Amino acid sequence: MIAGRLGSDRSSLVSTVSARLHFSFLSENLLRDDTMPLRTTFFLIAAFCLATPSAARAQFAELSNKIPSGANTIVAMDVAALQKTPLAQQQGWTRKLEAQFVDRAVFLPPEADKLLIAGQIIHPEDLQQAWETAIITMTEPLSMRSIARAEGGYVDDINGKDAVWSPSGAYVVGLNERTLGIISPANRQSVGKWLDDVASNPGDTLTPYLQSALNKVAGETQIVLAIDLKNALSPHRVEDRLKGSETLQKSSLKLEDIVALVMSIQGTTVEVSIGSEARSKARVDFGKPVAMSDVIAKRLVLEALEQIGLEVNDLQEHKFSTVGNSVIAEGPLSATSLRRLLSVVEIPTTNFSQLAEETAEDHSPSAGDMAKNSQVYFKSVVSLLDDLRSDREKQDTRGGMDAVWMERYARKIDRLPILFVDEQLLDFGSNCAETLRVMATTRRGAGLTAGSMKSALRTTTGGAYGGGYYDYSYGYGGAGYVSGSSATSNAKDRNQIQTQVQNQATAKRTEGWRLIEDATADIRRQMTQKYSVAF
Repeated sequence: MIAGRLGSDRSSLVSTVSARLHFSFLSENLLRDDTMPLRTTFFLIAAFCLATPSAARAQFAELSNKIPSGANTIVAMDVAALQKTPLAQQQGWTRKLEAQFVDRAVFLPPEADKLLIAGQIIHPEDLQQAWETAIITMTEPLSMRSIARAEGGYVDDINGKDAVWSPSGAYVVGLNERTLGIISPANRQSVGKWLDDVASNPGDTLTPYLQSALNKVAGETQIVLAIDLKNALSPHRVEDRLKGSETLQKSSLKLEDIVALVMSIQGTTVEVSIGSEARSKARVDFGKPVAMSDVIAKRLVLEALEQIGLEVNDLQEHKFSTVGNSVIAEGPLSATSLRRLLSVVEIPTTNFSQLAEETAEDHSPSAGDMAKNSQVYFKSVVSLLDDLRSDREKQDTRGGMDAVWMERYARKIDRLPILFVDEQLLDFGSNCAETLRVMATTRRGAGLTAGSMKSALRTTTGGAYGGGYYDYSYGYGGAGYVSGSSATSNAKDRNQIQTQVQNQATAKRTEGWRLIEDATADIRRQMTQKYSVAF
């Protein structure tokens, strides 16, 4: 196994899971009768302009009041509007029987109308999640038995609702004939409590920041992603990171002012508009005015994303501006960047676009079914791995710069459709995902190892040292002193430790990619010979 050869610090494989969805809600159009009197036309246009935000709120009200309390992240999409865009049609975002991630940034099942995904991120720097929930309205009802068969799960009854347990680690619940709820992890007791809450109709549980973000899904904005960051950051970590900021050191800005600004952060919202290309308007909102130039704001934002491993390459070319309490970035998005943004919160779910044509009856796959589905699966895995190619080529020795995306894409591989897919390919996909996790853990763990080794220097120098980010965040450093002639040698030793450990992490990553590439070539050859079709 790839991951086994790479290292033994991961003890188990995450079970494979089913396909991932991306959606959005229904846009509205104004039908105008040119024969109408001018005054009537004027009032209709005015009413439309005033009603559009309210219509957006109304469309999501039925979804947002079914979200569990505590969500700090949402993704909302307008499926109907996205399906009509030139880019979606050109890249076949609604095509059936195609690889989920080949030549497309978003997969749009035609049966979906509106979708709201919400989750609770435990830590905003590595995007670890406590739970995810999706509420979907469909244009046509789907059989729960068909969903169970496609997922390889079973139909359960929870509080009088049909619920499909999926080995992907989620429950799919039929809330009504055309509304599905998907909740992960698949904790049956939690699902029961959630259904009780939905039945009691507690109203909108989203924070004011997330509610405001939902209102932005309208007109040409078909996708909105928002993260509520109020009270999410720790002041000592913010200050520690900013102390090492090259941008801040070269500016006339005061450290304490920037720390205060960052600590006032309210959240970040990304509005995506799809036409012949994808464009985004991302904003970081604070509780204080942003008193700095556009250039400095851009450098600080990019520097912060790089430090926590959440780089989006397209942002380098985006236009940044400071407006009131916000930093705004606007520009085009590549398919890779869009996929990365939408991986912040996802939900494991079934391949809806095939279910309408399926019966609930089990049937054995033909050789053609296995060949076709296996080919789709393989191309999807390869496409996701290729998305990480730019990270793979980096020679940054600091470690951790690509750990977040490695973990998110490992989860994407886990959630690919597995129905009628060759077992050897499923093993290949699982091993690729686990190898990405091992590399990510190694990259992150390098900081922990370096901090532990550097803390041992205290016993030989008779003094403490002023630790950097890794030391502070993992509790190994802190304010202290370095005295006498040992200061210079101690600093040199710390730098050597940092370089050595991070180089080892980079070497481990390089080895991991080599193993993945060798395994990819091997499984491609085996599958091509087995099914007599090109993989």
